[in-house]
Amino acid sequence: MKVSKEDLKKIAAYEAKTCVSIYMPVHRSGVEVNEMQDAIALKNNLRQVSRILAGKAEDQDSIAELLNAAHDLVEQRSFWNEQENGLALFISEGFFKWIKMPFTPKEELFVNHMFHIVPLLEMLEKDENFYLLHLSRHDARFYKGDAFDMNKVEVKGLPDGMNDVIHYEEKSGKQLMRRSGAGTGKSAVQGASFHGHGTGLADDTEYVLQYLKEVDQTLWSEVLSTETSPLLLAGVDYLIAHYKQISHYRFIADETLIGNFEYEAEPALFDKAKEKLSGYFEQPAKKALKTYYDNSSVGGLSSSFPEDVIPASFYGKVSDLFIQKNEHIWGTFDEMDNKLNIHEHQVHNDICLINKAVVKTIEHGGEVHVLEKESMPSDTKIAAFMRY
Repeated sequence: MKVSKEDLKKIAAYEAKTCVSIYMPVHRSGVEVNEMQDAIALKNNLRQVSRILAGKAEDQDSIAELLNAAHDLVEQRSFWNEQENGLALFISEGFFKWIKMPFTPKEELFVNHMFHIVPLLEMLEKDENFYLLHLSRHDARFYKGDAFDMNKVEVKGLPDGMNDVIHYEEKSGKQLMRRSGAGTGKSAVQGASFHGHGTGLADDTEYVLQYLKEVDQTLWSEVLSTETSPLLLAGVDYLIAHYKQISHYRFIADETLIGNFEYEAEPALFDKAKEKLSGYFEQPAKKALKTYYDNSSVGGLSSSFPEDVIPASFYGKVSDLFIQKNEHIWGTFDEMDNKLNIHEHQVHNDICLINKAVVKTIEHGGEVHVLEKESMPSDTKIAAFMRY
């Protein structure tokens, strides 16, 4: 599942007396699902919310009404049987929303007057798509993916293995016959040239090449001729090597998945593909960091001081915001008086200023990059490249 910027803005824009944000790891299968352990974990989180609100002198009837929809969810076994790796819940007066997360979040609970959205940033829709082609002698499978998931694409005319392209009347005679039911357009035109080879295909390598050429021509004509996304190849090494030699597509990834993946489950294959293409998905952040460093000594456009970055985000000055993963800066900011207070630990009425800076940056059309500590521009939890 992905989250659009508009979805994120709707959650971020909601403010009320009480806004509860819960992030928790959950499970797709196993004993945790069978024994409803994730449901129990949510129930425990809701108890913690009740204690926090009771400590703020909220009456029990109001607390029960606020959490009623979440408590109903605890009892829905079908809901817990269809989870991913993480779950986010947003609860407020007149507002209840849950989002399944494809990765495991840090378990956190926030009770404030606005929702905490930072962990959702990794799910934000991006433009970095990729293709994966799994090649074997028995089939060719084509997928389209992004940073969150990958789905098989049914391509008209794509060969279902070598036997779908090449048939022998007599193996010793090496007589080649065109497969029936082949694709139309360019792939069919190239396929027509298969006739007349007769005994021209001398060995198994030439049969393999003919099969791969048909795969390549079909993908080229049906999908890839107008694409520039990387194509990751998966399969045994000699098939990948041959395919790279004959392919029309100029954006085949340098990385490859070598091995036999015919019986690999799609989620496991996606995980391997994402790991191989990690550098590709990191390109936007790397490009933004380069801009940050290139301007670090020019007119104060780059800053790693929260005292500069947080107010700048409120006033629409931030082009690229860099935040350290799973970190918080607690305090308050008075936008009218431009008054910032930062506290070492959260105190009454504090908000996470990193979360608020993220919200404001997105509202003003800036980009947000969530980084590990070692990738941050300096020893700071927040940094930014400014528009002016």
